[in-house]
Amino acid sequence: MLLGWNYYNQQDKTLTIGIYTDSSWGVPNSNEYKFIDYVTRKFEKQNPHVKVRYETGISKDDYMDWLAEKILKNKTPDVFIVPANRFSLLSSTGALANLTYFTKLDHTPFSKLYYPANYSAGKYKGAQYALPFESNPTLMCVNTDLLKRNGLKVPNSNWTITHFYELCRKMNQDTNHDGTIDQFGFADYDWQDAIMAYGTDLFNPSGTESYFNTSKVRNALFMMSKLYNLQNSYNVTSDDFDKGKVAFLPMTLAQYRTYESYPYHIARYSSFLWTCIRMPAINKNIASTSVETTLFGMAAHTKHPILAWKLLKMLCANQKVQQKLFETSQGASVMKSVMQSNQVQKILKAENVGDDALTENKFNNIMYRAKNIPEFKNYNNVIHKADYLIEEAIEKNTIGTELSNIQIQIQNDLNN
Repeated sequence: MLLGWNYYNQQDKTLTIGIYTDSSWGVPNSNEYKFIDYVTRKFEKQNPHVKVRYETGISKDDYMDWLAEKILKNKTPDVFIVPANRFSLLSSTGALANLTYFTKLDHTPFSKLYYPANYSAGKYKGAQYALPFESNPTLMCVNTDLLKRNGLKVPNSNWTITHFYELCRKMNQDTNHDGTIDQFGFADYDWQDAIMAYGTDLFNPSGTESYFNTSKVRNALFMMSKLYNLQNSYNVTSDDFDKGKVAFLPMTLAQYRTYESYPYHIARYSSFLWTCIRMPAINKNIASTSVETTLFGMAAHTKHPILAWKLLKMLCANQKVQQKLFETSQGASVMKSVMQSNQVQKILKAENVGDDALTENKFNNIMYRAKNIPEFKNYNNVIHKADYLIEEAIEKNTIGTELSNIQIQIQNDLNN
């Protein structure tokens, strides 16, 4: 047996990786293959009889079609990236190998390596089918200068949605007295953020039941209506935040890290200090932060499962590799040890254009109260419909009478 294993190890083998070229998070990415080439060299050095190969030029938008074709032709890459919101689809169709056998034999305490929401993102029907690779939580960015100029204190990370509403109410002002509000409390905070703040779910995990007509959802949407009414129907956008006219703006970590490279930014309009904190909630124990997680999985029918597992583990559970990912990408490492390292803290401090970097304590506060976005098969379709119906009801101030009908429509879509 040992002789056969040694013979196998000495034979030349090829592992394939499925990846896309651009960012997982829709922000500028100038590094493209820098990270994956680093991993390839590192793995091949440790495994001299193995060559790692990948196809170039695949965009994120085209990736799922490319992967589906590979699966159909029985040429699935041995290890491949699983985009956020595509895990359930790939798990349910049998494309991913069940990793439970490998995680049990391995001495690595995987559940302790990662932030809870990131690790659970790779579970399907109670089993681990993928390991987390990179994450992108939502932060609340705060124009600290604007708050202070209005005599208001910057809230801490345990603030409530009631506190958020009161600050927004005080910030909405007609500063030049021309009869039009020109200073605002928030931009881009929407009803789904309010749902998160109240700690409730809109669907069961499998996507067969919806829970729109509940007291928590109703309370969240009433709060959103109150916030919406503060704006007097004015369409406040992130552009207004860039101009220094808005106190609060939800922003993903990837947007936060690449803010200066965007076409419309603070530097273009004015100079003000800003920081970020976690999203508000009804109390400090609520997981009010939505987070998206990209994963890496192993092909269910790989010819080299042990080598594929080693590569998968290097991508997702090696501290040096995850550190390199953070340096060359835009999201967050899924490993707690990386995000709490001095190197990452220095990078965040150097990247930050505000008055307070995203510190270790802030990030931990955000990630330990983070929650994955649902990703059952029909989620995108039903949430788009719900978004249209709820936004319309909020604008017409008819949430109280429309919610039961919205529940019926969404549940019908789930049943069909």
